[in-house]
Amino acid sequence: EEASANRARYSGSLHAAEVTQLQPSLQRHYKDEFKKDMKSKSTVIGVAAALMLIVPSANVAFGAEGGLGRPISGASINPYAGLVPPLPGFSVGVTEAYYDASIGGGTTVPVGINLTLGIDLKVSFTPISIVYIWPTKSKEWNFASAINIPLAYVEAKATVTIGPLTGQVKDHDFGLFDIVIVPIIASYHISETDHLAFNFAVWAPTGEYDKNRLANLSTNTWTFIPGVAYTKIFPTANIELSAAWSLQFDTENTATHYQNGVLSDLEATAIKRFKSDFGIGVIGSWIQQLNDDGGTTADRLNGFAGRAFGVGPVVTYSTKVGKSLLDFNGRWVHEFDNHNRPEGDLFQLSANLKF
Repeated sequence: EEASANRARYSGSLHAAEVTQLQPSLQRHYKDEFKKDMKSKSTVIGVAAALMLIVPSANVAFGAEGGLGRPISGASINPYAGLVPPLPGFSVGVTEAYYDASIGGGTTVPVGINLTLGIDLKVSFTPISIVYIWPTKSKEWNFASAINIPLAYVEAKATVTIGPLTGQVKDHDFGLFDIVIVPIIASYHISETDHLAFNFAVWAPTGEYDKNRLANLSTNTWTFIPGVAYTKIFPTANIELSAAWSLQFDTENTATHYQNGVLSDLEATAIKRFKSDFGIGVIGSWIQQLNDDGGTTADRLNGFAGRAFGVGPVVTYSTKVGKSLLDFNGRWVHEFDNHNRPEGDLFQLSANLKF
């Protein structure tokens, strides 16, 4: 009875798989669970896309000492960022992200033990995420945990100086990247249209790392990321506004004795959805390093603090597969006015199935 009451209370905003105003097809999908509470102005949301925010979606093989921290502009936020739905169960997601970016040759970049004159990156990143929503009797709180197992292909090209020798070096690698563990995501339902989430993620240095290489499958650091997200839903207009902010704290890279500074990652999205189950919107991103990097190499580069801005379109689609919810979202994020970080374009497609 408690579970039924919980579902009924939030039938207006369950999660990302369908964020259109209630329509006949969605009424059929949910009639068994929500037929007592459906109203003409309700918004039924599936689970998948919102939970994608819980696990960071993209990363590349360089830490801030490579000019790039864990985040890529606009890669992490997903629809319904502030909402963990009340229906317990598993969600499985797959993301394919392609990032093509560079730092100009006028910038000296520390990569492992190398100092490069600029760097060109091409990264294909494929994280597979598993999320579990915990059963709860609370009407205001819902909780989830997650793990992210990423595969990555990294290609890097730069002009490298070793002693008296200078030359262009190209390197690439493919394999398992650093794993992400999210022990807790806690979502507080302020109302049926306002939702707040708190989450904590840990990146473990599980990928291969060689300080002599340009392309690595790990940053060789532990990264701890507390975050908060908020979602506001406007049912009549069928519009969603979401924002997410996180701080990233790295341990020292023991192979190079380089200490990355703290990164702030602020992302937001606005999405308008239609009765066809499609949605279209915009993503904005601001990554800002809050303090200088530490260590001998960082001191030579005046702290090597960086920033990045990004903006671009996002499209979503939701449907039902049997009794499961299937969500897609795709995006293109263009970076601009970056400093001490690669600047380029992110192309990302995500799919998530809630069982």
